[in-house]
Amino acid sequence: MNEQNITEKTKKDEVIGALLLDYAAGVLESPLEILVETHISLNAASAKQLRMLMQLGGILLEECEPVSLSEGALDAVMAEIARGEVDEQTAKQDNVVAFTPSHEAKDVTVAHLPRPLADYIPDLSCDKSWRKISKGLSQCRIQFDGTDVEANIYRIAPGTSIPVHSHEGTEVTLVLSGGFTDETGAFGPGDIAIQETGATHKPVADDDGECIVFAINEGNIRLASPIGRVLSYLVN
Repeated sequence: MNEQNITEKTKKDEVIGALLLDYAAGVLESPLEILVETHISLNAASAKQLRMLMQLGGILLEECEPVSLSEGALDAVMAEIARGEVDEQTAKQDNVVAFTPSHEAKDVTVAHLPRPLADYIPDLSCDKSWRKISKGLSQCRIQFDGTDVEANIYRIAPGTSIPVHSHEGTEVTLVLSGGFTDETGAFGPGDIAIQETGATHKPVADDDGECIVFAINEGNIRLASPIGRVLSYLVN
């Protein structure tokens, strides 16, 4: 592994580590919670890291002064523990929902959306679920109650280059299948990419298959070119 690859991996690990820590602390908004939970369903290393963080949180709680709990709190916790002890193989089989891509993406036969994300989306096999933004790029908006952030699933045809654009707020992107590269590195299934406010980039989907991502934006996307500025009205 060369120095550049090591640097990219370190940055990815730092990004994921920060998100897992925030998740364990319970400070993430609902869409980001779903993104992290979906990520750990795709990444065994992150799932292990999160378990360690939760165990550490339990140890710290034991050292705190006791407080009274609401009625039924213990029952809720025990039910959650019992649910987590479901047979691992059954859980793995039950963790993914398959959908058949629309006729606009005939080069892909089957794609998969992991739970819990799959529980929050419409029927993606229906063409009406998708809005075509430009050639090779389709969008499905996901509605979450009680939050101002925007959540979307994007389908990017193989080799498609997204126009250069910037972000008015932080963008967190989880790759569900396929992959893409941009100025910050290469991202594949289960990887998380973060663009900070004001960052500019130009993602390009890998050539070997459709790229499907789950993206959460705290602000609007601004495309730089004249055509891009027109597309901004469609994306936002």
